[in-house]
Amino acid sequence: MLTFEPYQSLNGFYDHIYVVSVRAAVERRTRFDQRFQGLKYEYFFGADKDQFTIDQLKAEGIFSESLARMRHRFGKTMRPGEIACSWSHRMIYEDMLKKGYERVLILEDDAVPDEITLAQLKQALEELPKNAELVYWGWGKNGERNISGWWKQLVYHIQHAVGFLKWNHRIIQNLYARPFNAYFKKAGFHDFTYAYAISRSGAEKLIRMQTPIQYIADNLLAHAATEEDVIAYTAWPKYFLHDEGPGGQANPSYIR
Repeated sequence: MLTFEPYQSLNGFYDHIYVVSVRAAVERRTRFDQRFQGLKYEYFFGADKDQFTIDQLKAEGIFSESLARMRHRFGKTMRPGEIACSWSHRMIYEDMLKKGYERVLILEDDAVPDEITLAQLKQALEELPKNAELVYWGWGKNGERNISGWWKQLVYHIQHAVGFLKWNHRIIQNLYARPFNAYFKKAGFHDFTYAYAISRSGAEKLIRMQTPIQYIADNLLAHAATEEDVIAYTAWPKYFLHDEGPGGQANPSYIR
């Protein structure tokens, strides 16, 4: 179990480390505490899907269903759990700015350290571009492009040109992570928000994009990165993984 240099490096590099959780997730936090001994972090309990109604959030201007449908690739609205997740992450951005942090690390309570990759964290932090506003330390899909990915992008460009795909040409062009240096790639359109970092300027931009709430949490980051609204990088390979239960199945989701 890691307890020394990698976590010390994170403690020293980031002004604060948030861990997103819900109060019911006691077992998850127990596992997280065991895995991350030596890391200095604060659990952040944000929005609870059982404590609001969508109609209430719409009436208060917190959530926009019309914008959510506009942002979603297939025109879908957001479920209460998805809204709560997105709102919780936005609350962290707001808390970050309120407390004057310049850069923070955000983990979710189902993050798992990759001990092999974390062994090179100190060197990676030294190579992290100083202008980074968003850094994926953990992510899903589109980490590299193969020949089928090239063809997929070509089809997407055609679909957008004829009005069958909402994604614009810039998003499609940046769909896959692109080489940058030995430790990082330019970010693509990635899944998940279980392990990422943002700067103060990145938080300000994400708040503007997510007011009112209109993006699923990971889609917000993916759009910001591929639209080049934020300067975003993807750690290569990933330094944190998603927790899985016995047999490899995913643990129950709190956004469903």
